Amino acid sequence: MTDAAIAAGGEFPAGVPAVAQDCPLEQAINTVGGRWKMLVLRALFLGGGQRFNDLLRAVQGISAKELTRNLRELEYAGLVERRDGEQLYALSVLGETMLPVFRELGALGARLQAR
Repeated sequence: MTDAAIAAGGEFPAGVPAVAQDCPLEQAINTVGGRWKMLVLRALFLGGGQRFNDLLRAVQGISAKELTRNLRELEYAGLVERRDGEQLYALSVLGETMLPVFRELGALGARLQAR
């Protein structure tokens, strides 16, 4: 099952404790977890709405196939939207609510680098 299906309220994978199935933190982690999703979201926070090829350049190391899959999952979760029927991707209103989380994660990263 994909992260998007889990985020949309689908079945959790085998081995996930029952208590985690109703945990909002678990839902958030399953929605934005993985190697690329946070980097795609970061690119949209920093650069605003972008076309596919711009995102492909902004997220260093991601393949076109992986970017497509991650954008679809983020769209399905309601964090990213495609605008004007084009290949322009932008944060949704819900996605924009993650800005304070990104700021805090950035601050944590700075503290970790300073150690």
